[in-house]
Amino acid sequence: MNEGKSVSFISVIGGFVFGLLIALIGGYFVFALYVGGQRARKTRSWVETPCLIVKSEVTERRPTPNSPMQYLAAVEYEYTFRGTARRGKRIKRVEGATSHRQRAEQKLADFPVGSSAICWVDSDAPQEVILRHDSMAPLYTIWFPGLFVVGGAGIAVRALMGIRG
Repeated sequence: MNEGKSVSFISVIGGFVFGLLIALIGGYFVFALYVGGQRARKTRSWVETPCLIVKSEVTERRPTPNSPMQYLAAVEYEYTFRGTARRGKRIKRVEGATSHRQRAEQKLADFPVGSSAICWVDSDAPQEVILRHDSMAPLYTIWFPGLFVVGGAGIAVRALMGIRG
């Protein structure tokens, strides 16, 4: 009889740890999506400012001799904020290279040299400027890892309820 109780106790602890682990992993992803969404939301409060595109080209690089070619949409634009002429280089808050030249070219399609555009400037740090806002998708998808938080917590609570039985 004593052996049956120890197996039951071990299974309760195992169930609790498993549920807690699932909930913690889900919580990490909820937090990461929330932070990403807040960063995207923050740029929407930046000041809309006219700018002039002075450079728009696709740059190529190969990080290592055996890696595929990477393409980066390189853009530069001039803007004036609070009476000071400045220069920006970012389309979005976070930029990244792609292995598909067409994707980099598509990013630049709206920004030909000599054209006017609207950029958004952080009034607290005027050197922070973007041409496009990041997606709000992280906030729209936060429910999915939230299911793991709720499910994992449920597993952990159910395992603890097994102690009474």
